[in-house]
Amino acid sequence: MIESSYDGVCFFTLSGRIEYRNGCFCASSSSDSLDVDPLQFLALFDQLTRQAIQKKRHIESMTPALRFGSNVFHVVSATFSSICAVSNGRTHGLVVEKLSFGVLVVAFSAPLRLETVFSRLEDACAAHRY
Repeated sequence: MIESSYDGVCFFTLSGRIEYRNGCFCASSSSDSLDVDPLQFLALFDQLTRQAIQKKRHIESMTPALRFGSNVFHVVSATFSSICAVSNGRTHGLVVEKLSFGVLVVAFSAPLRLETVFSRLEDACAAHRY
């Protein structure tokens, strides 16, 4: 993977402590900057787990969007260990991977496609899953 092919990468522990961030996840006055809130991702993974335990499969009850200030990413796919979300117009996206030791968030923009980024990250993270 080429680091410059993504807009930003962020990694935080399962307790919500940010361990690493670069690119658009770094604090900046730029409108392209994303102020990441680890608790938002952890709450979504917790919600997915609770739904599965209760055997609810209705996607309508899942959180439909992730918000970063004025930026909104709509969740288009979610599992116990992955979340995929895109902005309006699908010009920007997020792929989130939950691992046994933390959560990896990758932001990207066109011309990269969600399917391409997700496939790369899923392959790279496969050995580190629960």
